[in-house]
Formats: sequence, C-alpha cells, structure tokens
Amino acid sequence: MNSILITGAGPTGLVLALYLARRGVPLRIIDKNSGPGRTSRAMAVHARTLEFYRQLDIADEAVAKGIKVNELHIRGGSKEKGRAELGDMGGGLSPYPFVLSFAQDEHEQFLLEKLKESGIEVEWETELSSFIDEGGYVAAELKKNGKTETVKAAFLCGCDGAHSTVRRGLGLDFHGGTYEHTFYVADAEASGDAASKHDLNMCLGEDGFCIVFPVRSTGLNRFIGILPPALEDRGKPAFEDVAPFIENLLQNSRCELVFDVSRSSSCGR
Repeated sequence: MNSILITGAGPTGLVLALYLARRGVPLRIIDKNSGPGRTSRAMAVHARTLEFYRQLDIADEAVAKGIKVNELHIRGGSKEKGRAELGDMGGGLSPYPFVLSFAQDEHEQFLLEKLKESGIEVEWETELSSFIDEGGYVAAELKKNGKTETVKAAFLCGCDGAHSTVRRGLGLDFHGGTYEHTFYVADAEASGDAASKHDLNMCLGEDGFCIVFPVRSTGLNRFIGILPPALEDRGKPAFEDVAPFIENLLQNSRCELVFDVSRSSSCGR
C-alpha cells in the first residue's frame, strides 16, 4: 500500500511530492492532463515559498530562472505619476525580500526535473474518479486509458485545484467569488517605456487600466486589464481586438505589441 497518493501535478502537488520523496516516503502523484502546463498562468513567487524551497536546496536555482521585480511605476499616458521600490521591500525579514516573476509552466518544469532526480515521475492522464475513507486507509478509484484501478493509500492529498475531486468528495466549499468586470490576460512581446525587463508598470486612463510586468526571461510581458465595454458583447475577443485599447493606455510610451500565440491569452471574470 502506497503511503501517499497525490492528485494534481501543479506546483502545490509537485512540491509536496518533492518534500516526501526527499524524506523517503513512498508516494504516487497523478494528474488527469496529458502533461505539464504550457502557459504562464500564475507567475508571482513570494518570499515564503522561496524560504520553503531553501529547505529543499532549490531556492537559488529558482531565483536564477525567474525575474526579480524591482520597481512599481504608475503611469498616465506618457508621464510617470509615481514610483515605488519593490526590490528590497522585505529587507531584514527574509533572505528573499522581493517578488519573483516565474512563469508557471517553466516553474512546473523546474519542479518536475527536481522530482525526477528524486526518482519520482508524474503519472499523466490518470484521473481520480472517486474515493472512500475506509478508516485505516483510503480506497481510491483511478481511471487511465479507459481502464479502472483501485488503490489503497494511507493518505489522499487533494492538490487538484478549484474543481477538486477530493474537495467535492469531502463536501468542502471553495470560498471566493467572481468580479463584476471581465478581465483580459495576455503575454506579448512589446517595446517601449512600459515594457520593462525588471519592473511593474500600471498604466492608467480615463476608461481603464493596464498592468504590465515581465513574465519570461525571453522578453515577454504580461498584460492585465479590464475588457473594454465595447468588447463585452463580442463573445470571446481575440488579442487583436484588445491590443488597440492597451496601446491607447500606453500612448506616447512608444509601446508596440506583438502577440505570441504560443503563450497565454484569455478573458474571464
């Protein structure tokens, strides 16, 4: 009987698996997807996470792979309205007194490599369909390639996100809500004052805002803002629909956008 069954191979599940593997605890980690994510999604890695990574001796390597965000610039058109230092905002409190931008797909690949070095690999395309608490163990039913397998585990760890099978099976709520507005999120190549390689820029306008910050060492920036009202009724807008509104907010900042279709682009509440 495997001691631990982890469902979900995002950063949470991967780090848990790595901790257990480093301590010699038998485990299996499964994920219903065909492989790791291919979009940037969540990027910010905070000091406390890096402090945990230091316990695993992987913090310095993670920092080297990401981007330290140094400053916040508040812009209105071509003018900078204010700025704040972010590089050492936790100085004296943590060995990592900064926010690290580390794209989730790259972050996951980094953790997968470390997990493989510990002799553990994720079982992809394997889904937890149900489970029963049998008192001394958990009986979990797994599905892969149309086949069903029942396994026994001392513990079942639900790291499978907002639509967690484990959470539903335990009757637990997912606290939170949705914004009234629809937001756009896109990673794009850009040039100009607001497209910094190390800083966070908030560009303000009369009818909206756009947050811009570096997301990859390759030069991509993340753009986040509220979808313009004129696009609300168009179904799912494309990047080409949103780009003119972004460029207007970044007016006179000499910012030019070129969408990278291999990365993330989405709209949602």
